[in-house]
Amino acid sequence: MTEATAKRPRPDEMIEHFNPAWFAAVMGTAVVPLAISFLAGAWVRAMAAAFIIVSVLMFVAILIPWTLRFFLHLDAVRDDLHHPIAASFIPTMPIAIVVISLDLLKYPDLFFAPSTSRSVAFWMWMVGSFGIYAAAFIVLPRIYRSEKIELSHANFGWFIPPVAKLLVPVAGFELAMYFPSRFELTFGLSIVSLGIGLFLFLLVGALVYHRYVLEGLPVSKFAATSFIAIAPPAIIVVVLFKMMHLFQAGTPLGLDADAIEAISVLGILAVWGFAAWTFAMAVVIIISYMRHFDLPYALSWWAYTFPLGALAVATGVAWKTTGMGSIHAFYFIVIAALGAAWSVVAIRTGHAIWTGKVFESPH
Repeated sequence: MTEATAKRPRPDEMIEHFNPAWFAAVMGTAVVPLAISFLAGAWVRAMAAAFIIVSVLMFVAILIPWTLRFFLHLDAVRDDLHHPIAASFIPTMPIAIVVISLDLLKYPDLFFAPSTSRSVAFWMWMVGSFGIYAAAFIVLPRIYRSEKIELSHANFGWFIPPVAKLLVPVAGFELAMYFPSRFELTFGLSIVSLGIGLFLFLLVGALVYHRYVLEGLPVSKFAATSFIAIAPPAIIVVVLFKMMHLFQAGTPLGLDADAIEAISVLGILAVWGFAAWTFAMAVVIIISYMRHFDLPYALSWWAYTFPLGALAVATGVAWKTTGMGSIHAFYFIVIAALGAAWSVVAIRTGHAIWTGKVFESPH
């Protein structure tokens, strides 16, 4: 009997120990088409189509055991909801839906007619947004009531709920242009989500940075979560870009589009700078882990991919907005890092699936 066969868990055990972080793999795959959209070449659309198809297939494959777990192992689901680290990954499921909807908005004629793609994207955005808010109202009250959470539990994975809220306006502001009759819904939900996500980012960020200063680094399997810190500022850059274009297209609010543009451009540059700095700090942290600790594979490695993809999009936006060559050069660095990270993590995940290691208890 081979080692892989000996360690392979039974299907029921796979479902019981199914990690809520699995949808981070969908996020990290679905963001690639958005990241490469600033590149030129006929191959871009072909690669984007391939990654979108893979993302959808991954989502469906992951959704099946994720759903079965609610019926077969509800106690395990409750454990995740109360867990100080695993609970933060619950929103990755609706986030994945929103990211795929962004793919349809970016490439509206890739699979369907543009009007059909935008309609599908709208309803996916609605379902994903509802899921994001539902997850927050289910998870956060349990976290607030918990008496077991300590400062040492804090990690950059706690940024996932702010990331979820910040992604709502990324699609919502664009949908507000395509569906003016639904402006109150799309813009209203988006601007509210932007406020919630922004302040959650600031509040949670203060807590997490406090932990990193006063405590040691988290255990090695959570090393990749340091990259999640890149995502909130990177997404804010994209939100400002989408908001600028929305007001340029005209809105019922009557605000000065030129003033919005001036503020947005300055905000894009400033916040992009913070995102790039956070990327540099995350690399320093990973190097520190590599020097002093082992870095065994864990499903949390997918945390390398989506934040890098978000940074690539933010960098492309900053370049398109300003035309600065240095930002354009940095974009290629991030794209190379994203390609390398996605390839390594995908290969290691495939090996972990084969050996069954990835289906061990996440706690």
